[in-house]
Amino acid sequence: MKNKILNIKNLSKSYGAFKVTDEIAIDLNFNEIHALIGPNGAGKSTLIKQIVGSVKHDIGSIILDQEDITDLTDIERAKIGISRTFQVSSIIPKFSALENIILSLLNKSNNTFQLFKSLKQNRELHLKAKKILRDIDLDSKSDEVASELSHGDRRKLEVGLALAMDPKVFLFDEPMAGLDEIGTKMMIDLFKKIKANSPILLIEHDMEAVFALADRVSVIVYGKIVATGTVKEIKSNKLVRDVYLGYEI
Repeated sequence: MKNKILNIKNLSKSYGAFKVTDEIAIDLNFNEIHALIGPNGAGKSTLIKQIVGSVKHDIGSIILDQEDITDLTDIERAKIGISRTFQVSSIIPKFSALENIILSLLNKSNNTFQLFKSLKQNRELHLKAKKILRDIDLDSKSDEVASELSHGDRRKLEVGLALAMDPKVFLFDEPMAGLDEIGTKMMIDLFKKIKANSPILLIEHDMEAVFALADRVSVIVYGKIVATGTVKEIKSNKLVRDVYLGYEI
């Protein structure tokens, strides 16, 4: 347990007779990217919603950093360190990249009601925001309005907003969606860098990105985890190839 930041056991959710997630056991280690893959409708999104608390489980437990969060609300889970991105954008389009990061830092400190004029005069806040922009390779675009950033740069800014919240774990849901080859490469490099800040549970359909990033991969089919292992182990797993990958490695 000491190496695990997130530990999920026997998590299940049914709608009538239909089991969306079926006694799922999955964990996330410190300094790790653990990818969750599977066909559409396999239960991936429901599992993420159960972890963040927006869908209530039927049975099972969720332990975050040795604390049982199973019965906490989604707001309570977010406050203690679960960050989910790429579902609903939290970017403010008319604000600059720097201003977006500053507001996320203020949200973390519950100080969002400060006058914006005073925010611009807060040197410590500025330094923190500038460091985050450097970490996500957007420091050269700190004064650009978010709505004018490229799709790839807006994706990086989303990561920056999550970093500003200083989470214990990142839950990234389809972060490569809509990115071209260059954008995907930038995101892969960024994720490799930030996993040292907080480990990542990743849902992604781009298998090249998954295989480039993941320390471990779990495969979910019809609400069940059918395999977990290294990239090499998953690639060579006949069941996984048959039910999802669909090709010989």
